[in-house]
Amino acid sequence: MQKLFTAFILIFIFSIFTTTIFAQGVTTASLNGIVTDKENDPLPFANIIAIHVPSGVEYGVASQNNGRFTLQNIRIGGPYKITASFVGYQAQTKEDVFLALGQNVRVEFKLSDESVGLSEIVVSSHQDNDLNADRTGAATNISKKEIDALPTISRSTSDYTRLTPQASGGSFGGRNSYYNNFSLDGSIFNNSFGLDVPTPGGQTNAQPVSLDAIDQIQVTLAPYDVRQGGFTGAGINSVTKSGTNTFKGSVYSFIRNESMIGKKVGNLELENPNLSYGLYGFRVGGPILENKLFFFVNAEMERREEPATTLLASKPGSSGANVSNVSASDLDEIQKTLKDVYGYETGAYENYNHKTENEKLLAKIDWNINQDHDFSFRYNYLRSWRDVLPHPAISAGGRGPNLNSLPFENTSYIINNDINSFVSQLTSRFGNNYSNHLTVAYTAFRDYRESKSANFPSIDINKNGLNYASFGLERFSTNNILDQNVFQITDDFSIYMNDHIITVGASMETFGFMNSFNLFYYPGYTFASMDDFRLHTNPNDPANFNDFNADVANSNTKPYKVAEFSVGQVSLYAQDEWQVNDKLKLTGGIRMDMPTYFDKPEANPVIEAKTFKDEFGNDVKIDVSHLPSATPLLSPRIGFNYDVKGDRSTQLRGGTGVFTGRLRFVWIGNQFSNRTIDPFYTFQINATSENFKWPQVWRTDFAIDQELPWGMIGTLEGIYNKDINAVVHKNYNMDVPTGTLKGADNRAVYQGSESKINDFTDVGSWMDAGAIVLDNTDEGYQYSMTAKLRKNFSPFAFAMVAYTYAQSKDITSSPGEIAADAFQLNPVVGNNNTPKLSYSDWGMDHRFIGAGSWKFVYGGSYATTISLFFETGSGSRFSYTYAGDVNKDGIGQNNDLIYVPANSSEINLVPTDASDTRSPEEIWNQLNSYIEQDDYLSTRRGDYAERNGSIGEWFSQIDLRILQDFAINIGENTHAFQLSLDVLNVGNMINSDWGVRSFPQNKSPLSLAGYNAQGEPEFAFPTSNGKVMTTTFIDNTSIASRWQMQIGLRYLFN
Repeated sequence: MQKLFTAFILIFIFSIFTTTIFAQGVTTASLNGIVTDKENDPLPFANIIAIHVPSGVEYGVASQNNGRFTLQNIRIGGPYKITASFVGYQAQTKEDVFLALGQNVRVEFKLSDESVGLSEIVVSSHQDNDLNADRTGAATNISKKEIDALPTISRSTSDYTRLTPQASGGSFGGRNSYYNNFSLDGSIFNNSFGLDVPTPGGQTNAQPVSLDAIDQIQVTLAPYDVRQGGFTGAGINSVTKSGTNTFKGSVYSFIRNESMIGKKVGNLELENPNLSYGLYGFRVGGPILENKLFFFVNAEMERREEPATTLLASKPGSSGANVSNVSASDLDEIQKTLKDVYGYETGAYENYNHKTENEKLLAKIDWNINQDHDFSFRYNYLRSWRDVLPHPAISAGGRGPNLNSLPFENTSYIINNDINSFVSQLTSRFGNNYSNHLTVAYTAFRDYRESKSANFPSIDINKNGLNYASFGLERFSTNNILDQNVFQITDDFSIYMNDHIITVGASMETFGFMNSFNLFYYPGYTFASMDDFRLHTNPNDPANFNDFNADVANSNTKPYKVAEFSVGQVSLYAQDEWQVNDKLKLTGGIRMDMPTYFDKPEANPVIEAKTFKDEFGNDVKIDVSHLPSATPLLSPRIGFNYDVKGDRSTQLRGGTGVFTGRLRFVWIGNQFSNRTIDPFYTFQINATSENFKWPQVWRTDFAIDQELPWGMIGTLEGIYNKDINAVVHKNYNMDVPTGTLKGADNRAVYQGSESKINDFTDVGSWMDAGAIVLDNTDEGYQYSMTAKLRKNFSPFAFAMVAYTYAQSKDITSSPGEIAADAFQLNPVVGNNNTPKLSYSDWGMDHRFIGAGSWKFVYGGSYATTISLFFETGSGSRFSYTYAGDVNKDGIGQNNDLIYVPANSSEINLVPTDASDTRSPEEIWNQLNSYIEQDDYLSTRRGDYAERNGSIGEWFSQIDLRILQDFAINIGENTHAFQLSLDVLNVGNMINSDWGVRSFPQNKSPLSLAGYNAQGEPEFAFPTSNGKVMTTTFIDNTSIASRWQMQIGLRYLFN
């Protein structure tokens, strides 16, 4: 053991100085096993040959002194034909062996003496994905069979990752969805900057890679393999298809329109707007040189067109649910004025369409150089764009379209997501004792906006205090560009030493960003009414006239704001997989990740001269040019797998260790973008604490897998996750609040300048969001308990069910994209800088899922497949907050948690406005009834509502897929046509009361109305459309509550 340990250290040191490598996601599989004679004595130097039958690719190795052998980094899928031979013994072959992504399949051979006179023995072998020695922590493998069979309309990998019991939408294990690591063929494939959605292409609703190009998907929550890193949520790795010795391919199309969407929720009849949707594509793969060189190509295009809004302007005599309160004559007047006075075209205000389009391509070459070396190269491309309505922020009541507000067409913008990605991989085996897997990847992400408007101020016209009409260039879209360049190089080097597999490596990844964001580059105006608009657009009244064209000319002289910076991470790791005996396998290793900031923001002496306050009220200085120095983050891990009975019928597995992930790099980018003071550009100052660290968690997993009667596999699994370095945002331009609210609700409130110590922009402006400092906390934890049953009935039928109970708590769920939003949108009581541990935004308390597929083959040429996915669970958590700034922190984001009155003496209630004739007693009775019917609020009498303390109503959904195949054999080739029908929420098609989701109709049921003579706050309990709220939840009438259908036609050949 001492020699083994010495070798381990020497190899690790050697790798540091000779290798620049990186591991993100596993893209291959492995074979291991033992060769013995009939007396169970090991046969050293036996010859093992594994042939991937579809491609003819051959892998070979000899057994070691103890009879054990390992073949790592070999092609996934199958079937494999594996033969063991030894001089003087009958060869034995095992067929129909399939390898799942990341799986290490154990194959055992017992050879008979040739004197027995038997011919070569051939047996069929099966390896269960769950009951195998390589499993430690929680993982879900989705095979090609499941991808082909299970229902999907979006054709997104998320329709398959939901098979993970611990999933909840894009969250896994109760973690922030941005803390996942998405990889494609082992290369980073995230939206690393962190705007909008965590997956690339998400802003345009595009899938970056076609489902027809995906071979397998793996979700790992607790891989105690130190090669896997870059996440504190889950690692989600998709591996693309490869060509084989058979030419085969498919041409396909999927379509849907408005008639394929349900029109009824409960008793409510709905009208669907026009929809035209089509997806068209092909895939083809085959040999360039048989057994040697293979290709695979997939191309796809998607087209969608639908009305931007179904709402219409009000005209004399018009009526209907889609007729707004906005006058067509007013909108016509606005159009004419802008055209005549400024030469500006607004576009339409009704009956205009929005489009979504994308094209994608994936091409891959696989080269079987020889038995010891394989090489592959993959290129994929995405070009996608989508029309988007104007951002609702800033304007009172939003910018529409809604019943009270209609924006003109030119306030919309076009969002673009483009991707070019290159990945090459080299897998090598050196003799019987060494192997290497090298990956080099580069991906360019290009996201940018195009305005539909000519350069013009962004202008809103209000009516009765709410937005009425909007036109001009969308405020957030001026030269809004984000370029991301991601480079990585990956290598894993393994050594096989009898019962040990030693893996060593080092890593490097770099992220380069160029972000241009120019909020208010062109001025913004809000007119109080149509009359106000008329006053300021009359060129015959020079005293009041606003010359918008002059504004544009003046703005065009200003430079655009551009922030460029790069970050990276260097990692070292080493691991020992030790097969202690035939029953126990231990995997232990350590990973060191060292984040690095390659650029430094410019210093700002104006900010450095100011004094700020930390969360405890201590004086601090802020240096916007400072970023943390490179600090190693260690991730030791150990995992185990124990075959209790030695027959793989009962398996104990698990592990414990540390995982280091990444953060949303937009939070670092904010520091580069906002390093200067400019009231037209900057509404926050950003800095990073001296000792800030990237997210880290300690995660422990324990599970038992049991073979049950009738061929079922049962699993019980528990996962506990503890934050080590969680992210928290603080505002050091706020002092500790010293005031106290009067009345039963005696929370801390800010007084005087406590909410804004230093004023960097115009006084009282909403833009002054503070000095946001990125920091860490160790508060937060998540745990889950899962029970799962699975059965494979035949190669054509499978089923699974699972239940998970989970809890997730943190002090902030980092609810915003930019740092200021992440701080301001976190609901609190009192001091915003000291939030309390409470329920997280992420995860689901209760979740039941089930999936199954049955394929019926008949008539020799026909097959029908019926597949289902079922999910039911508790709804999302949410917070009850006041509408208004109760703690006087100057934040207008409804971030103050409500106090739930025990009785009428604990709250001062007043009418909503002059038209509200209710007395305080009537309002209390209505509010009291509302509290009583609410399952959560009724338990919080005389106390504050907790952040995310309330839970949405349970939901249920069943999705269905039906495939009908018609095959024709012509010679040795098969040609087939396949019709597909996908129906989401099929229960709603059967009964309009089924599958209906709900949402809270008002998360801020109490509005701050002012203060009485005693200085106590007064609140209004508003009505909704003239009706008093009597229930917490109402039906969600969106398509989430209705059935949706998609029809597909596919031609296949091989």
